[in-house]
Amino acid sequence: MIHIQGVTKSYGQGNLKTDVLKDIHLTVSEGEYVAIMGPSGSGKSTLMNILGALDRPTQGTYQFQGRDLSQMEAIELARVRNQSIGFIFQQFQLLSRLTAQKNVELPLIYAGIRGLKRKEMATTALNRVGLADRRDHLPSELSGGQQQRVAIARALVNQPDLLLADEPTGALDQASGDNVLDLFDGLHQEGKTIVMITHDSEVAARANRRIDILDGRIKETSQAGGSV
Repeated sequence: MIHIQGVTKSYGQGNLKTDVLKDIHLTVSEGEYVAIMGPSGSGKSTLMNILGALDRPTQGTYQFQGRDLSQMEAIELARVRNQSIGFIFQQFQLLSRLTAQKNVELPLIYAGIRGLKRKEMATTALNRVGLADRRDHLPSELSGGQQQRVAIARALVNQPDLLLADEPTGALDQASGDNVLDLFDGLHQEGKTIVMITHDSEVAARANRRIDILDGRIKETSQAGGSV
């Protein structure tokens, strides 16, 4: 699904140029559950932005499902993000004035899905994360764990091929974080491809492969604990 070859990401110019990623080579197969670990400033969030087609590499190529995203125009990248990639963030990124249902519907609006079909798909996604009975609640009326599950439902609603999760348990207590990771385990068992950024080795152990990144370079790749 993912094939990154010789990717470097730089900011600035001349003497002020900083290489945040340096000659990254990475392959992720369909159905894998991969954790990318590294300390703050290691380059893991920059790598996540490239994987999610939110940023482009300065050098190298990124092939996603056989398509070279590093050469795509912005409108094509937006279509890939909407149709094929689901994003889950540490701070949930829910719109405070919208109900859980309306937050989950947002990607469907951008995809041009209308009316009853859109509502049915959002309800199905909320049911999948165990929150169909909270669909009319605002984010402020939900716990942190429930808000993250709404965010996961939003990421799933378009049935993406790839889930990208950036510190998905970072803002949660232990019990809520475990519930979210249990949900990821179930999605992986269903065949979903998941790439998760984390700084927590216990969280990374839930994946099937762990990739360590330091100072912009991949230092190690190993089998993690995994659920299956």
